[in-house]
Amino acid sequence: MNLDNIDNVIRFIQEHFTDGLVLVIGSGLSVAEGMPGMSDLANHLKASSSVLSGEDALLWAKIAVELDANQGLEAALLKHAPSDSLESWIAKKTCELLLPKEREVIGQVVKGMHTLRLTTFLSKILKPANGLPILTPNYDRLIEVACELARFHVDTTAIGQYAGAFDHARSCMASCRGIIPRGKTQVLDHFPRAIVLKPHGSFDWYRTGTSAVRCSMELEADRLIITPGLNKYKAGYNIPFDKHRELANNHISKSVRLLVVGYGFNDDHLQTHLDTRIRDGIPTLIVTRTASEKARMFAEHSPKCVCLTKPPAGSGVVVVTKGTRLEHRP
Repeated sequence: MNLDNIDNVIRFIQEHFTDGLVLVIGSGLSVAEGMPGMSDLANHLKASSSVLSGEDALLWAKIAVELDANQGLEAALLKHAPSDSLESWIAKKTCELLLPKEREVIGQVVKGMHTLRLTTFLSKILKPANGLPILTPNYDRLIEVACELARFHVDTTAIGQYAGAFDHARSCMASCRGIIPRGKTQVLDHFPRAIVLKPHGSFDWYRTGTSAVRCSMELEADRLIITPGLNKYKAGYNIPFDKHRELANNHISKSVRLLVVGYGFNDDHLQTHLDTRIRDGIPTLIVTRTASEKARMFAEHSPKCVCLTKPPAGSGVVVVTKGTRLEHRP
C-alpha cells in the first residue's frame, strides 16, 4: 500500500488490529497517565544524592555531570556504570518516586474516577485466541490493571498473587476455560488473555533468598527491577528476567504486525529483534507524543512503518512514513 495520503494511512491503521499483533509499550504511556518520567527520576536522584559517600559519591558526581549536560539518565549510566551499592540506591530511589504515584493512579482507576487509555483501547480491539503479547520495560503495574478492566486474563508467567512462583507453563494454562473440537482434534479454549512480559522487572517482583516471587502486597524485601545502564545486561540473565526477555523476543520474532506505544527504542534487550523485524518490513504502527530519533528513522526508512505523533502546536496528528510527512487536523 502506498502511504502517501491520509486515506491510505487510515486504511493501514484500520487493517492493523488483527491476529498476530504484538504490543510494545514504553514509559510514554505511563507518563501520559501521570507517572513520573526519566527526567523526573534523574532530578529525584540528584536531589537525594547528598546521602552518598565514598566511592559511590565520586561515581555519582561523574553521572551528575552527564545529567547536567542533558545526556539523560540512560546515557549517563551507560557511560558510568554504577557499583552494586550505587545501583541498589538508584533502585530504592526509583521505587520511592514511582510507587506513591502508581498507588494514586491505580486507586483512582479502581474507584471509577479515571479510565486508563490502554483499557479503552483494549476494549475495542480483537482479542486473539492465542493471547495478546504486551512487552514493556516499565516497572509499574498500570498495564496489568488496564488489562483486567478490559476483561483480559493477565498472564504474568507467575502463579498466585501473594507468593506467586514463576512458572510460565502453569501461568499460561490458568486462562484455560475448556476444550473445543477442531476437526479431528481438540484444542484448548482460553479466556481473552494478555501476556504481559517485563524484561526489566516489576514492582511486584521480590527477591527471596535465591528465588523470585510475585507478591501484590508491600514486602520488606528487595524488589526485582533492573535499573538503566550497563548493569542491566548482567542482571538480565537472572531469573525471572531471562525468561521474560526470551519470551518477549520470541513473540517479536513470530509477530505478524507491531504496535509500539510511547516507546523510544532505547532498550537493547528488545532492540535487536525489533530492529530486524521493522527493517525487514513487518507492518508497524508507532504511536507516541514526541517521536525519538530512532522512531523517526524507522518510520522514514522502513518499508511498512507509520509513526503518529502530536503536532508542534494545536490539535491533530502528524504522520511520518517512508518518504512522506502528512499533518491532519480536525
